Amino acid sequence: MSALGLTADKNGKEVVRFNNKDQHVGDPSVQVASVLGVLVKRNIPLKHKDWRLVPREAKDNIWAIIMQRFIVDDFYKDYYLEKMGSYLKEARSRKAGKILALDELEEEEREMKLVALKPENDIVNEWEEFVAHVRSEEFRAKRLQMQQVRQKHTTSHTLSREGYARLKAKMQKKRNTKEDIDRVELWITGHKQKEGKEPNPGIVEALEKIERAAEEHGAYVGSSVTDDFISKSLGDDKPGRLRGIGYGVTKTKMVFKSHYKKIIKECKDSMTEMNARLALLEEKTSRCVCCHDGSHLNKSGKASNTHGIASTSRIIPQLLSWYNENEVVADAIIAETDPKMEFHVMPIDFGAYKVTVTTSRVDDAHLYKPSGDLKRVLDVVGTYVRWAKDLIMPAI
Repeated sequence: MSALGLTADKNGKEVVRFNNKDQHVGDPSVQVASVLGVLVKRNIPLKHKDWRLVPREAKDNIWAIIMQRFIVDDFYKDYYLEKMGSYLKEARSRKAGKILALDELEEEEREMKLVALKPENDIVNEWEEFVAHVRSEEFRAKRLQMQQVRQKHTTSHTLSREGYARLKAKMQKKRNTKEDIDRVELWITGHKQKEGKEPNPGIVEALEKIERAAEEHGAYVGSSVTDDFISKSLGDDKPGRLRGIGYGVTKTKMVFKSHYKKIIKECKDSMTEMNARLALLEEKTSRCVCCHDGSHLNKSGKASNTHGIASTSRIIPQLLSWYNENEVVADAIIAETDPKMEFHVMPIDFGAYKVTVTTSRVDDAHLYKPSGDLKRVLDVVGTYVRWAKDLIMPAI
């Protein structure tokens, strides 16, 4: 089921669209993300440290709820299951932050606050297990380590929930084009601050690096995957991933998509060329069969009423058997090539010509299209008959 070009079906379900990098775009995709986030927080206990440990049934239940409200191609189910895992991770992180923020409170007040923080879907012992894990020295050390890593991220985008994929789709819609948006331009647009707000110092520094890279390498650097100004000046966002593209896009995916699109284009070009050559070949074949003996055609190209046997000095079309390969069963004259013209109250058909049989070579040969008592070649000498055009060949 393809959702391209649609916004809603007859039942009012929103259709979620994806771009050529398998990223969801458009307003319905925002709604799906919001609903998924809420469903994950309400239905998946926080005790699960890894999304892969969550029972498959719980994941499928959430997906079933999504399918009741939205139309999403089943091909993208795994994509959304992966997104659900990230939503669970975010929920655990936020809840852990609130728990650790209670450390400064007195024990009695802290316990009261902890009870208020407990999600409705968590049973008591699972919640206590999660709280104990958050308060452990191991968790605190890991959390501190990740906070230090995040502090090094000085070029955070200003897209909020929109994301690069939706920003790109919006820019394409505004420009009324399907052409790809340059990755550098997309990155710069995604890091612009709102009017009246001071730009992040890290962003200013990054933009200066991009400008220097442009001056050093000129207007074109090569592959947009590995050699553009973003890669040259800032490097990769994370190992294997790309800045200015969005969730789930890696170098491997980008290279594969580019290679795939190239193959598709080559196949389309080759098919177009083959169709043109086939049309030309059919035209030449038709002229070869029909036009070398012009005595039976009038000025308009239609058959005349003269059906005499053609001279052997001219090229005479021959009819081949439709069941014995390469067997010549009769000589004939082409009377009509227009497939829309009627013959015996029926159109001639695109795969056949109307011919006049002048000489029988195999009297008992079966006709291509028998009609009534006319079943063999001898029965139609001197009369019209329909014959497959690929079984008509010119002969001296």
